[in-house]
Amino acid sequence: MIVVPNYFDTTSKELTAIAPSVDVLHTQLRVGSDFGFTLDEIVGTGPEVSDCAAALAEAGAEVVIQLGTPFSTAHGWEGGNVLRAQIEERIGVPFEMMGISVPSAANALGVTRAALASTYYSPEWVHRYSTFLREAGIETVHEESFVDQGLFPTHDASWAASFQGFEPDQLVATIRETAANAPGIDGIVVPGLPCRFLDRVEALEQEIGLPVVSYYAIWWKCLTRLGLRSQEGNGALLAHL
Repeated sequence: MIVVPNYFDTTSKELTAIAPSVDVLHTQLRVGSDFGFTLDEIVGTGPEVSDCAAALAEAGAEVVIQLGTPFSTAHGWEGGNVLRAQIEERIGVPFEMMGISVPSAANALGVTRAALASTYYSPEWVHRYSTFLREAGIETVHEESFVDQGLFPTHDASWAASFQGFEPDQLVATIRETAANAPGIDGIVVPGLPCRFLDRVEALEQEIGLPVVSYYAIWWKCLTRLGLRSQEGNGALLAHL
């Protein structure tokens, strides 16, 4: 597992909770102290992601996964998939990226018209992400952020808070509100990694009557590659294994 630097939760505890037989090696992306998480800076980390993946494969990993949505989405759907394929060819074992896994999971669940619970994403990031989804065959027909819902005064404030993570109750509430304001959709997409909330997904999906697809699509990809199943009770996507 390649994890994001300076982020609130870079552990594998959620993955190993739903698939206890999985053992995880971690490495963190090495970036300079002045790394500001701009989209241009993130695009420039492609070689570093590749080197980290190679190191994990050399250490014996059967599958390598990369956490952090924009490290693939910032390249666009086609560019992100090219990067993923190039790294997989280099390391000789399956390689999956979180950002690419989300629309892949939405496609697997039949989601074509989605509302975006964009949480801490800025308008620039929402535009880039909506374009990415459209390139993957998913139309974003509605979008609401924490700022839109009055939870933070500015996008800068919600972005700063994202490095500490949000409470699952807060995320469930924002998804519920987004769904209520978006009739005619067939799924909710939550970009990024706002918090660990997989244990809340099944009840939320039953309540709103829609699949919710987010960062845990990478667990789905990982387990698919390993030929493993998730424990029950983790929502529509993990039941799709």
